[in-house]
Amino acid sequence: MSGSTILIVDPIGEPRISGLQLAPRPESLEGLTVGLVSNGWWSFNVVQHHYEELLKERCGVGDVVFVNVDSARIKERGFRRSDNPSQINGNLDAKSFEELASKCDVVINGLGN
Repeated sequence: MSGSTILIVDPIGEPRISGLQLAPRPESLEGLTVGLVSNGWWSFNVVQHHYEELLKERCGVGDVVFVNVDSARIKERGFRRSDNPSQINGNLDAKSFEELASKCDVVINGLGN
């Protein structure tokens, strides 16, 4: 084994973040319309209406709009709940995107696993 070399590869890359800015945040949610986007997982679908109640009771939210990602892509690929959750995602279709943009002051992306 003498003279052998072991090559160690570090998979951690350098972050490449430049000029990233967060969207403006409202001072309060009072009276605003909040969009809740579901990624199609049953666990988020179970709690999303509870979030609606909390947003209205505790934050004074005026209305909540519910939108689901396109789960057809998930079904098309044949995934089930027991499959690897990191491989399951969908796309927000253009119509839903426009609905959120026109009706909502704030949008929350809800993930459930």
